[in-house]
Amino acid sequence: MALPGPDDKLFPYTIEIPAGWQVLLSKNVPGVFVGPASALEPEKDVRMIYVRVSPASMLDPEAVAANIKKSVPADKSWSAPLVEVREIGGVRGVLVRMDSGSGAEARSTLVLKMPLGQTSVDFMASAPRAEFEPLLPGYQRVILSVLPVR
Repeated sequence: MALPGPDDKLFPYTIEIPAGWQVLLSKNVPGVFVGPASALEPEKDVRMIYVRVSPASMLDPEAVAANIKKSVPADKSWSAPLVEVREIGGVRGVLVRMDSGSGAEARSTLVLKMPLGQTSVDFMASAPRAEFEPLLPGYQRVILSVLPVR
């Protein structure tokens, strides 16, 4: 599926979505959500994949990955247990898992950062940690289906 991007143009990536999923626009945040048609509030539904433009450059994926790794704070308020350069359809991006908070506030986020000119596109899935682990295989299946438009 092609995804609507900024300025009424399509993102230069497609994503494979399960049957019954659709692209939902948000009135509150820039970008689009991809997920079940039954989602009433896409911003709050943990099943959703959020796609947005990020100001971060992806001209050097190795440098981006290294910067994420060295940015992990000493106080461990967040960590990045997965940071890797990933080639998808001949295009190199960065796949990151970030964990933050503790106890009831613990949250995990899976992000695939792919190049978009001088910036990047983030494909993100996030949930409270207790919900994240069971949802992770589905997140990976959708996020790792991203392919550049040829």
